[in-house]
Amino acid sequence: MPNLFALNMPVDGRRPAARPDIANTAKASGTIHIERRPLAACVAIEAEWSDLAGRAIEQNPFLEPGFALPAAQHLVSFRDVSVLLAWQGKPGGANRLLGFIPVLRSRRLFGSDTLTGWRDDRFGSAAPLIDREETGRVIEAVFGMRNAWGGNASNGLVLPGINRDGHLARSALEHAAAMGWTATLGQAAPPPLPPAEGGPDLAALRHGLSRHGELALAGAGSRQEMRDAVEMLLALEASGPLARAGTATLQDIRETAFLRAMTRNLARSRQCRASLLTLDGQPIAGAILLGRGKRRWLYASAQDERFASFAPLAQLLAQLRRRSHLHELIGEIAGQHAVAHRLPLAELRLSPRPRGNSGQGVRDVLSRPRRAAAGG
Repeated sequence: MPNLFALNMPVDGRRPAARPDIANTAKASGTIHIERRPLAACVAIEAEWSDLAGRAIEQNPFLEPGFALPAAQHLVSFRDVSVLLAWQGKPGGANRLLGFIPVLRSRRLFGSDTLTGWRDDRFGSAAPLIDREETGRVIEAVFGMRNAWGGNASNGLVLPGINRDGHLARSALEHAAAMGWTATLGQAAPPPLPPAEGGPDLAALRHGLSRHGELALAGAGSRQEMRDAVEMLLALEASGPLARAGTATLQDIRETAFLRAMTRNLARSRQCRASLLTLDGQPIAGAILLGRGKRRWLYASAQDERFASFAPLAQLLAQLRRRSHLHELIGEIAGQHAVAHRLPLAELRLSPRPRGNSGQGVRDVLSRPRRAAAGG
């Protein structure tokens, strides 16, 4: 049964405050006002939020209602998250949502605060949802916001976990040059090492595995099939090394409840796919992919360790990528036959230029790794 009723109340059972914090910012090309709201209370604007997600300059399933609302309900780390909502129009009227930016605040004793975009280890990307046609105006509105935190105007915006090669970073840097902001784009972590050469290829391993029985790829079409596939994947994970280490999903009640609700919700909007590789009808590998279009994120995966030498998970992902015509499958799996990769995530810093400063507005800084203490 869809978990809609529970999501209509914050996690502590109390109703949201009747008067959310709002800051107005008037611009020559229109009015955008900024509202601060707890993440759990954003269930009241789920329709507007979903509409913005489809218009965002960079789509991000991890900030869609189907992911974020179950997380706010079940996961402790999401419960104190606040969101800056950028609305086009006057407070209290019929407005259009232009920005959805989860943030933390870095308080200063004197002067303005710095707003830091919020991210979680479960995120494959922390890119906020911003209307593709309004990136500059939304960021300007955040710079000019007052009273949304009970303090001074924002001193800047720090966005971690941004795709360095993505549309959001590119657009923000272009607007920085045009509007006089300062902008710093950090360097991404180095990509994972490619698999070692010299081992058997997946085709040979698949042939060897087929000697043990009939191989089949099972996808989840109906809601019941989705639930069944998720449960089978959880069972596979619970029979492997993660369970022995005490970190399997089924060993955490909150994580299990979140995963079940999230996969159901995103499956309704065709942003979640659960697939299994079976041997004589029994699952030996499973994967949950999130996202739409030609890019998907590998959110969860497991394989039967009895067949690990045949790389069943790598075989499953290779088949999914081939059959779905995916251009990008974001994620990592251990072993010689990994078929996924990592986005070049970096930190983007934006701030309004101080008055009287006519220096260069955009600095594309490639931050260098810290030297080891022993190396100096």
